Amino acid sequence: MTSSKVGRVLLIAAINLGILLALMTVTELISRHVERAKYPWTQPQQVAPKRGSELRVFAFGASTVWGEPVPEISFIAQMRYWLRRFYPDRDIRIYNFGARGKNTAYVLRELTSRLDEQPDLILVITGSNEFLTWGPEPEGIARIPELLLSYSATTRLLQRAVGKVTGSRGVDPMPCQVQPWDRESDHFKSRLVTLEKEMRLIVERTSQRRIPLLLATSPSNIADWPPAYQRLPGRNQGYTGTVSRIQELLRNGKYGEAADAVTAGFSLYPEDAMLYFLRGRVQLARGSYADARESFVKARDLDPVPWRAIPETNSIIRRVASATPDVHLVDLDRVYEEHSEHGLVGNDLIFDNCHTTPLGDSLTAKALVQTMVEIGFLPARQPPEECCPVGTFLTDAGYFEPKSPLRLHAFLDTGTYAMKTPFFNYELSREYLLEAMKVDQNSWEVWANLATIDYLTGDSAAGARELRRATELHRRPIDVNDRWVTPYLKEALEYPAGCTSSQQEATH
Repeated sequence: MTSSKVGRVLLIAAINLGILLALMTVTELISRHVERAKYPWTQPQQVAPKRGSELRVFAFGASTVWGEPVPEISFIAQMRYWLRRFYPDRDIRIYNFGARGKNTAYVLRELTSRLDEQPDLILVITGSNEFLTWGPEPEGIARIPELLLSYSATTRLLQRAVGKVTGSRGVDPMPCQVQPWDRESDHFKSRLVTLEKEMRLIVERTSQRRIPLLLATSPSNIADWPPAYQRLPGRNQGYTGTVSRIQELLRNGKYGEAADAVTAGFSLYPEDAMLYFLRGRVQLARGSYADARESFVKARDLDPVPWRAIPETNSIIRRVASATPDVHLVDLDRVYEEHSEHGLVGNDLIFDNCHTTPLGDSLTAKALVQTMVEIGFLPARQPPEECCPVGTFLTDAGYFEPKSPLRLHAFLDTGTYAMKTPFFNYELSREYLLEAMKVDQNSWEVWANLATIDYLTGDSAAGARELRRATELHRRPIDVNDRWVTPYLKEALEYPAGCTSSQQEATH
């Protein structure tokens, strides 16, 4: 081939490549516009050029930083409210880079990419999501799908479109079996080693830029949130029956019989996390608070699916924070204990396993604002004003108004979260859904999810009534494939046991 022909081929290839890149760029810009309009809650906060007087606080973490279940009443929202009130003459801006379901590896990457945007203070709350996935973290070329989902709106919209067609929107189908973690395994220990390395890199990179870092531990609900105990391998109907009988005895106030049943259970299932939790519930009911705390902590530490902060992760955070002068520990784990009756952190401060209530968020906001003052980032207030009474904030936010969408979604979203794998916490899910119904009796989402719970717990007559009511309110058939709204309605209608016989065979 002559040089002129080669040149023409290369020119044509370059033109085609340019056209392709232009089309991809236009498609991505359109996709971002569509995503911003249709799914605004998924968008990372935009950072405009910094103004001369602006003080920038960058917050990194997972769903608790993002603001699950309702960002408008989260600790970030409460901090913004109180900082405007305390310092009206200062331009203090909190940028929230929290993202649901992310671990410390994500926090490290996101933080590193934002250092050139001139933060004046960085806040990191992480460590609860290190064990969300069982397999190893993707590396190298295996990270391409994750990166595309993180940075390409076109990819995210395509994923949503495929989900609509395949019926896999939002939440994975209910599994037949829950994969537990062996806390003595090398894999578990390697995750902790990786966490510490990532935390030290976070400290190193903020210190190199001389940016003050607030590093916080994570509290967890120990008194009202049980460990995972359903659908675990090796747990047969005898085990399920033992747990169910103890729960029934507790509901009926038969604490002596419940204590005997727990002791008998341990003889069959030694060192079982759920039995320790039930022992704690018996001890709590009898007023043995120190013993109850010991049992609850043991239950958390043996939880087969550690989807909340554990002592090892918080110990790493405390250790890393203590080693560098510009790093300031905010020990939220201890703050929550100190503000809980008998040191037993429960549903009044944490809705579920780790997502905080408005009252819990007020404790977080107060601890962070106080630390900002103590390190000299903010001046002390004169005259001093109490920080941060949650009632004042919630009233101004409209949380207590009739049919408040904030209050409705706080209970509705927590109710649907509690029913999901690996929790299957149907009892607490029902309680939250009933609280949501008090806010709005005409919410079809509430009725549909109550129907799900009743089907899954064996009351198909009640489930059918509730589903009819949901359909009437929705004014069209319920889309059982929309798992964001009704996570397990499909399973509840098709196979209330949770999985088909073919799926059961596939798990063995």
